[in-house]
Amino acid sequence: MKICFDFQQPEQVVAYTPETGHGFVNAGSLQAMPRLTVPQIGANWQPMWWHDGWKADFRAIAQGVEACAHDLPAADLADRALPLWFRADLPGEGIYAARVRLVGQGGTALLFAGRRRLVWQGTLAPGECREVSFLTDVTPLVPDGETSPAFFPAADIVAVRAGLQGVELSDTDARRVFLMGDSTVTDQCAGFPYAPGTSYAGWGQMLGYYLPAELCVSNHAHSGLTTETFETGGHWAVVEPRLRPGDLCLMQFGHNDQKRPHLTAEGGYTDRLRAYIRAIRAKGATPVLVTPLARNSWTTDGQYNDLLDAFARAVHALGRAEDVPVLDLHAASMEAVRTQGRDASKCWFYPGDYTHTNDYGACRWAAFLAGALCDVLGLTPPERAPWQPAEPLRPLAPPADRTAPAADRPDPYIDYETTNPDAPLTRADALCLVTAALGLFPTNEYTSPFADVVGQAPYAPAVQAAVQASLIPADWVGDDCLHPAQSLTLKEFLSVLLPGYAIRCTLPHGESYFAQAVQAGLIPPELDPEETITRARGADICRRVHI
Repeated sequence: MKICFDFQQPEQVVAYTPETGHGFVNAGSLQAMPRLTVPQIGANWQPMWWHDGWKADFRAIAQGVEACAHDLPAADLADRALPLWFRADLPGEGIYAARVRLVGQGGTALLFAGRRRLVWQGTLAPGECREVSFLTDVTPLVPDGETSPAFFPAADIVAVRAGLQGVELSDTDARRVFLMGDSTVTDQCAGFPYAPGTSYAGWGQMLGYYLPAELCVSNHAHSGLTTETFETGGHWAVVEPRLRPGDLCLMQFGHNDQKRPHLTAEGGYTDRLRAYIRAIRAKGATPVLVTPLARNSWTTDGQYNDLLDAFARAVHALGRAEDVPVLDLHAASMEAVRTQGRDASKCWFYPGDYTHTNDYGACRWAAFLAGALCDVLGLTPPERAPWQPAEPLRPLAPPADRTAPAADRPDPYIDYETTNPDAPLTRADALCLVTAALGLFPTNEYTSPFADVVGQAPYAPAVQAAVQASLIPADWVGDDCLHPAQSLTLKEFLSVLLPGYAIRCTLPHGESYFAQAVQAGLIPPELDPEETITRARGADICRRVHI
């Protein structure tokens, strides 16, 4: 099977609809097929919420087709780019060889396939033509919130800062590299207008670009997954029957397992990885373990805070026990974060996020893993220049007159503002608010030493996170008890929040936490630091924290 599209032929420059079966995606395409907005079905591009829909269109040029804006403010496009998204229906699932002819627009051009998986990047002069060849995997995937796979066989090809002159697709066979994992691995969505530094990305969606051309990545990682929910959520049921002799299967979990009491590093986590290893081998494929990507996490005294050490050690132990290769992403990424420091490392992560990488960070760790995997396989990875972070590294700001829609995730502050808002804020309340505001990471076991806090308490995860980050003042726990119901003054609340703020960002100058909080815009200067703080006031302060 071979299908060819020549975009220098005007009759082939059409919008994608279910009727045409091929073409360029625009607002009309998404109206005709709303399922294309589902990331596991579409190509993982999401417009800014205030743009009220897809603002990219396409137009014919002498050498092919290029992207153009449709009713998009020019200011939002400055230093950012629009995706040119071509989609072609295919006869079925499988591996397809693609040949794409690009037309340069000047500067760095990018080419993505499937769910925004990077397949090429390079510099093209205006009008310069370049043919790029790659493999793309077309397979069922389980959409968010569902447990059954969905499948609309199609090839998605997206050019950024380049036009498209032609596309050729043909079915082929190749060795697959299956990926199992969580949000740090998965094919993440990018906002558009697009900037690499302000787009979420998992290393799995960049891996194929750094691997030899004969390997085809099939990424089944998904946000929020654990070693357990990869199976119960239906993802293993997609991967397992498709494994063939010679295939590889990379597994990286841990970020979410550590939030589950029954998935401890040496318990349920290891047990489930071992079961996957044996099932993969039973299919004649090769399992490969990957230690979890390190976070950009620190303590109040400026020391790196390794919250995933137990899981990394468990992976190494399992690798030795089962004679499975281990790619030590945890050690490599942790050393890089430690060496660069908290603030310098932020350029590799999505803005304000300390776990999830942006496109630059995902490429950095994909390159490391591709090299490590090639060492295991005895292959030579292609030479690829590092993708160095560049501005913009801050997301677009919405217009001042637009109100953001309600977030899909629960609001961690609303209960404090609506339930007994004038009641005194307790120590337990304070730790819950602060850990939410700072995005600290819960773990799966309560091991803190306080005699009056039990693991079943609803605030126990916040206490554990605060202990791990060294946020609890020593004078609170001099008798080895936390006294969680004790009320707080504003000064006492700031003695927890401000050291935590310093974990994430550089504090403003000030002779006291109160003065620093005023400088940071967290509180007005007329407040009395010795007054008891209310639940509503604590929530209001935490809403002002921007990390």
